[in-house]
Amino acid sequence: MDNSISEHIFSPSTLSSAQLLKRVGDARKVVTGDGGETPVHHHQALAVNLSNASLEPRSLPFVLQFNNLNYSVKVRRKVALSSLLPRLCSCLGSAAVEEPIAGESLFTRTKVLLNDISWEAHDGEILAVLGASGSGKSTLVDALANRIAKGSLKGSVTLNGEPLESRLLKVISAYVMQDDLLFPLLTVEETLMFAAEFRLPRTLSKSKKRMRVQALIDQLGLWNAAKTVIGDEGHRGVSGGERRRVSIGIDIIHDPIILFLDEPTSGLDSTSAYMVVKVLQRIAQSGSIVVMTVHQPSYRILGLFDRLLFLSRGQTVYSGSPMSLPLFFSEFGHPIPENENRTEFALDLIRELEGSPGGTRSLVEFNKSWQSMKQGARNSEPDRNGLSLKEAIGASISRGKLVSGATNDASPASMVPTFANPFWIEMAVLSKRSITNSRRMPGHFGIRLGAVLVTGFILATMFWQLDNSPKGVQERLGFFAFSMSTIFYTCADALSVFLQERYIFMRETAYNAYRRWSYVLSHSLTALPALVLLALAFSATTFFAVGLDGGLSGFLFYFLIIFASFWAGSSFVIFLSGVVPHVMLGYTIVLKLLSTISSTLGMKITASTCLTTGTGILQQQGVTDLSKWSCLWVTVAWGFLFRILFYFSLLLGSKNKRR
Repeated sequence: MDNSISEHIFSPSTLSSAQLLKRVGDARKVVTGDGGETPVHHHQALAVNLSNASLEPRSLPFVLQFNNLNYSVKVRRKVALSSLLPRLCSCLGSAAVEEPIAGESLFTRTKVLLNDISWEAHDGEILAVLGASGSGKSTLVDALANRIAKGSLKGSVTLNGEPLESRLLKVISAYVMQDDLLFPLLTVEETLMFAAEFRLPRTLSKSKKRMRVQALIDQLGLWNAAKTVIGDEGHRGVSGGERRRVSIGIDIIHDPIILFLDEPTSGLDSTSAYMVVKVLQRIAQSGSIVVMTVHQPSYRILGLFDRLLFLSRGQTVYSGSPMSLPLFFSEFGHPIPENENRTEFALDLIRELEGSPGGTRSLVEFNKSWQSMKQGARNSEPDRNGLSLKEAIGASISRGKLVSGATNDASPASMVPTFANPFWIEMAVLSKRSITNSRRMPGHFGIRLGAVLVTGFILATMFWQLDNSPKGVQERLGFFAFSMSTIFYTCADALSVFLQERYIFMRETAYNAYRRWSYVLSHSLTALPALVLLALAFSATTFFAVGLDGGLSGFLFYFLIIFASFWAGSSFVIFLSGVVPHVMLGYTIVLKLLSTISSTLGMKITASTCLTTGTGILQQQGVTDLSKWSCLWVTVAWGFLFRILFYFSLLLGSKNKRR
């Protein structure tokens, strides 16, 4: 991109963050060739740009700094007899009782997860956070990624010296969770394409998005697996290492400036783990900051890291280059043997010190003095980072880097764009993905349809051709009660649908891939065709066999009320799935509540009841208080109410932040 385009992107002294990101959208149109211009990049050129960006001169990089991070939580205290009976214990000669400190109580104590953590990460480099389980690795990455609630985290996190606002961080960063949360029946290419349609703006044409996906497949080394489904326990799919690379791919589709990863090599063999970190190295060299946690890297993987941060019980015990590890521990008095893995030696020593009476205090203090000495040397070096954050983002865009969420219509008065696309685009993509998944799982709908047909057939034979006698009227009421029970229990199968998608939904909405209410609307729309078929199957099986009256108009109303009941029942179950996170607990609650609802439909009519007509029975039961159409609309309204409650359950229950 020439200097005229760079000048068009930003003017350092005058642009606000919103104006800068507006220029980002303008620049992207020039880079990608949208708006009728000839595209600057094609597939091979984009792949080279992504893979070999480190060969270009990179001036004035991004620097992520975090200073004096502190984070603690309240945990339950194990109440000992000595704390309850201090006087008795003192009489018996026991040790002095530990008094609760300020802010604590007899039953709670404060556990420090991060204790004065400071360090920095640069673009083009990988910062690896190491430590034993419980050392605070994941907590630190969550703190940097703004996944800890405001007020709980103390300290500062800055990018190029400027505080990171939450909305801006969501635009320029991505977070890859430890678990691979993917749809098992989508192919690798489809998975990445859906991610592109979510995260890249509609100003980018379909062909450009497909080019971006193909280039990313090249970068991730997934050529041979592009047409293979992800797979799960019941479906053969890609390997574990390929699945992990796909998980990384869906979060870097928008080319983030900062990439956070929690244990990306967990559960992989050494070769797959090396390939994953090699991919992360290429991502960093394309102009990104990569911050990752790792438990115990191999010697080959260690050679790919640029910066290390060792933690022990929330404190820093080493921060520096992998090459400085031997000198650090040698000066500490524990030299690393020549043929031993440096990280394994360091982690073993840290565990040994943690079990000693003094803990790792000596190593923490030594690291502080070591860093003070190194700080003086760093202060004498020239400053590599002379640009502000806005200028650095503009410079990255001028080199062809994408920034998610930047659109061409962002007003200068607004903050950074929250979402890359309008809600109708999100709904279309979500609906398309849902339909694709449903088509590849026909057995799920087949089981529901089979259950409806079988129960409908059973009810039809039990209540075959009822007459108009008092007994027939009574049996019709019983048929309706059984029908409602059948419908509600069939709806319980919908519980597993969202529970399977729950964590995928949380991952995608955490960084604004789409709006929550777009998901609720698309989920409701895609559920309607299945509910129509189920209602039609049940109505056709039972209406004429039971001998219900009304002819064709009666059948149509019967179908509508059955459909409304399916709608209300499925909406109720979906709402509960948003509240209850576990499948078995959800089924227990759903079945109990549905049993209670359906039992209220039972009618107790004895032989002494002096009612001879259906109208009289309905009047006694109060059914005629509302017209039949009013009853239909009330049932439909209940379905909408439960869908609205489902939205609020997602809004309140998917914050995905530590307290």
